[in-house]
Amino acid sequence: MTQQRSNTRKHNKTKALGSVSLLAFAVMGASSAQALQTDLGVDYEAKAYSIRSGAWTGNYTSDCPDITAPADCHFADARDNGLAQLLRVTANFKDEETGVSVHTRLELTGDRWQGDDLNYNTGADEAFNTDNRGPLVSLDLGYAQVPLPGKAILRIGRQESNWNNGFLVSDDRRDRILGIVPTTLGTVLAFYDRRGDQQGFFSNDNGDQVGLGFVTKLSEFKTGLLYVHWFNNNSGASQGYSVQGADIISPYITGSVADMFSLTTGFNWIGNNQIDQYNSTISYSDLGKDGLVYSDSSFSEYLRIEKAIGNLDLGIQFVGSQDGGLVSPGFDTWSSMINNNPESTANPTSLYRMGNAKGLKDYNESLFIGKVGYNFTPKFKVTGAAGSLNVDNGTNSDNSMVFDLQASYQVNKAVRVWATAGMIASNDVGKLTGNPLVDSGQQAVPVSTPLGTIKTAVPTPINGASFGNNSVSSGSLNLSVKF
Repeated sequence: MTQQRSNTRKHNKTKALGSVSLLAFAVMGASSAQALQTDLGVDYEAKAYSIRSGAWTGNYTSDCPDITAPADCHFADARDNGLAQLLRVTANFKDEETGVSVHTRLELTGDRWQGDDLNYNTGADEAFNTDNRGPLVSLDLGYAQVPLPGKAILRIGRQESNWNNGFLVSDDRRDRILGIVPTTLGTVLAFYDRRGDQQGFFSNDNGDQVGLGFVTKLSEFKTGLLYVHWFNNNSGASQGYSVQGADIISPYITGSVADMFSLTTGFNWIGNNQIDQYNSTISYSDLGKDGLVYSDSSFSEYLRIEKAIGNLDLGIQFVGSQDGGLVSPGFDTWSSMINNNPESTANPTSLYRMGNAKGLKDYNESLFIGKVGYNFTPKFKVTGAAGSLNVDNGTNSDNSMVFDLQASYQVNKAVRVWATAGMIASNDVGKLTGNPLVDSGQQAVPVSTPLGTIKTAVPTPINGASFGNNSVSSGSLNLSVKF
């Protein structure tokens, strides 16, 4: 369920080295210092981005003469551009004698640039990670890993969560107890998550869930199966965690087919939630409809076929969601504007989320997309993608063409730069979703009235905005430094 990624260089400190030994003598009073292995790393990203659509022309500018006469107001330019940076520092420690290790990563900053005077504002409303936020300096990862007999591993603490090639969950953070048990048939994963314990004695629901997974290799294919169950702590109530007694089944398989091409496929099934609870991402007009939230069966699936021919990388992909089936926002759709928005590392150009209808009956989505990549050099690659997005709400349906272009250059083993440009054509049924780095709520703007200039909240309709008459486009320039 969790696979710790490492982009760091190993630094081994042997017995009795300089200040480490002195510190060990002073603190522990020992005659010699134990061997300590350290793993230090830095992960930095900087992004410049722009998004544009006529879907947001409902924004009034500050020269609106009268709040009671919006027809006299000029519309704001329907675009947003910004810059953001993300800095995380990794420090892992392992006792070589026992094999016990502690893994940590701090997020020192992860916000949209806001100018000179932040006024102690962490920028949590416009940040890379708003689902798992702390103060400006926050714990991104922090867990202990203890080796057990039979090469089993126990992890306790805040961990990274990924499953099904990012289709179920992608780059999320979980407060978790995880056991990893290798067997002759494959690897067994068992975990417990606590996701909503914030009210102490007054909490009637800790949002806890358990999961059991299995990963193995079948011939040339790697396959995995995961089952997740939420405890039913608050059945029938309107308060508490929004998922009660629900179940998830999520299998996948990936590998080479007769050395002709690689195939990757998987699906999510979710259902059995015991309450139909309002969720802020669901329109009020959807309340009372069948399935919310995941009380009935919902499905989602994907299929990828990829082939490398010389310097060419070719691929076709299908992504589908039926009855509001779940797709992680971080799943790679090969479009920089559809999903591709990991839970804890936001993508500022992601403006449409597939698989976010929370089990809404008869709400179906599908994406057919193909890509062609060309490796001009081992370090420089350009990839183009085109496809069709279909959205069907059970009453109406519409299709949108999707286009994407990306160029990437690996400057050296630590530095990578890339650029993206994307477009989604208008869609009469689909709604935009935005991302944490782009303002998607209400914006207070100065408006002149007979009583003087006041600030009033006017829509910034990214989340839930209709783009039936307007295409949506975006572009970004990105820098990544990892060592």
